[in-house]
Amino acid sequence: MVQVLDKMRSADVIVLATPVYFYTMCAQMKTMIDRTLGGAQRTGLENKKFYLIVTAADGKAAMERTVDGLRGYLECLPGAKEMGVIYGAGAWQLGDIQGNPAMQEAYKMGKDIC
Repeated sequence: MVQVLDKMRSADVIVLATPVYFYTMCAQMKTMIDRTLGGAQRTGLENKKFYLIVTAADGKAAMERTVDGLRGYLECLPGAKEMGVIYGAGAWQLGDIQGNPAMQEAYKMGKDIC
C-alpha cells in the first residue's frame, strides 16, 4: 500500500476502476480507500483529478450504488475533481467487454486527458 499511495501522490490523474459485485465495489478497491483515509485524510492526495470506471454484468442502474460509493470517497479528498464516469454494462464473461461502447469511451477519455 505504501507504493500505491506514493504513486497516487505523484499522479496528476487517478483512475478508480472496479468490477461491481452485488451492487458494490470489489473488496480490493474498498480496502485501498480505507487505507488512504484513516482518521484524517492523508496529505498528498488533495486537488487530484479522478476518472471512475465500473463494469458489471447488469446495466447502468445496477452500478449507480458503486459510483455513489466512489463519489463518497472523492468527497473526503480536499479538492478532488470527478472528470468522468464510464459504465461497462454487460460484462459477465471473459471478453464480453470487447466491442462494448465503454471501450471506445475509455479510449477517448484517455486521449482527452491534458
